[in-house]
Amino acid sequence: MLTSKKTLQLQVEDLMQERDVLLEKCKQSEEAYTVLMHQLKEMLRHRFGQKFERYVDSDNPQLSLYDDNVIDEEIVAPELDDNVVDIQSHQRRKKAEKGFADHLPRKEVTIPVAQHDKTCECGCQKKVISHAVHERLNYLPPVYEVIIERREIVACPKGCEGEMVTADKPKHILPKAKFTASVLAHIIVSKFDDRQPFYHLEKKSKKRADFTLSRQTMARATIECSDALQPLVNLMKDQVIDYDVGALDATTLQVLNEPGRPATRKSYVYLFRGGTPGKEAVLYEYNATDHKHFVNDWFAGFSGTLHCDCDPFFDLLFTPSGVNPSFCNAHARRKFEPIANATQGNGLAKQAMAFYKRIYRIERHAKNEKMSAIQRNDLRQQRTKPIMEEFKQWLDDHYPTVLPKSPLGRAFAYCLKHWDGLCEFLNDGRLEAGNNLTEQEIKPFVIARKNFMFANSVDGAKALCLHFSLIRTAKRHQLDPYRYYVKVLEAIPHCETIEDYEALLPWNIDLEKVGTVEQAA
Repeated sequence: MLTSKKTLQLQVEDLMQERDVLLEKCKQSEEAYTVLMHQLKEMLRHRFGQKFERYVDSDNPQLSLYDDNVIDEEIVAPELDDNVVDIQSHQRRKKAEKGFADHLPRKEVTIPVAQHDKTCECGCQKKVISHAVHERLNYLPPVYEVIIERREIVACPKGCEGEMVTADKPKHILPKAKFTASVLAHIIVSKFDDRQPFYHLEKKSKKRADFTLSRQTMARATIECSDALQPLVNLMKDQVIDYDVGALDATTLQVLNEPGRPATRKSYVYLFRGGTPGKEAVLYEYNATDHKHFVNDWFAGFSGTLHCDCDPFFDLLFTPSGVNPSFCNAHARRKFEPIANATQGNGLAKQAMAFYKRIYRIERHAKNEKMSAIQRNDLRQQRTKPIMEEFKQWLDDHYPTVLPKSPLGRAFAYCLKHWDGLCEFLNDGRLEAGNNLTEQEIKPFVIARKNFMFANSVDGAKALCLHFSLIRTAKRHQLDPYRYYVKVLEAIPHCETIEDYEALLPWNIDLEKVGTVEQAA
């Protein structure tokens, strides 16, 4: 009897172990199924769906007239949903498009009344009392011309030997080039800002203007002139390092001829953004290896807060004291958004998106009201901080209920692991809730990369980053990049002191002060 009882007990234990193994396998299968379904839905969305990240609850698409969770009666501005904001911004753009910019030149053309309408029935000649004015935009195609430089040679009329003098050649950033600074500026801006590959510019110059400017010549010119422009980028970097709020992000770049690396291996271009208000700079820099030390060395001397995502490339930045991360809430939100769009019912991902919707409505309100940093910080302390505390408690309560390796589990883990950095924006009104402003600056590089696809050499990649830095910083300060480049390329050969270079920075330069060489000619 005892033996049979012991045998049954062993059998029960074996069955329990088998049950545990089966449960573990079921759990693994469930996680694998969840991951595969998430991947399938993501693939279908990227192939056939919409790409925008604005979240609209498919189970409750009706916009609410009242939202008691975000702004109460103390804030008089109405709460706007994303759809309403899109409509209003579209109306503002449509209204702005009715007129033309004031800086565009105007040419008046008087259209006379027909001769038979100038005589009144009484026999008097009618007089012009006013004009009906209508503006039309006109286009003048570019004019290519050849400037013949005639340098004077003077000599003594008596024929004295050794007295003949030739006028000095005008200084040029590329002394051996057969084109002016305006042509070089056109090449650079067309390539990097207008996203036209060199082969396109080569064909256009041949077909439309009947002159040959080879892609090899254009590529060589953009690289060779970059050394002379490097001091400007160095001064911009000083502005980023000296200010206590900055931002960074990175994207990939393929370089074909890179020593010690195959052409198929990706390198990186880093974007650094910062500077005191009124002297903001947007800098791009190329790096191939040892990314952690590269980023850490770039920010040597910086003390303050950096907007960034949780990329491991940035880990060394935050090990010493004095540098704090302000992690991007948009990245954290981005992990819940595809799950919420693919989920039926009121799932956890949709609840997380509801938290972010409340947070970003407050941010939008501060932006619409053009609040100062102090006002925005006060608003966040009063409104946003309680929401973030509620969100943290919600994450702690529900994390044990989700599968750790599922997309939803990874989204929870991401937020909990980096929570302090995600809340850093609550401590300073100058900080943003996310790093979207930096992503907006890196997007033009990504779009241009789809056209030029790769850099042929390391020197080409570095020149690419330098020209992007100058163009994007100039546009950040509302400068026309072409006019800015013409002025800089003409002035840079004459720079001898730091003050000369500082005068050419986008926030110091006066484009109206001096005309171009071609205009002077």
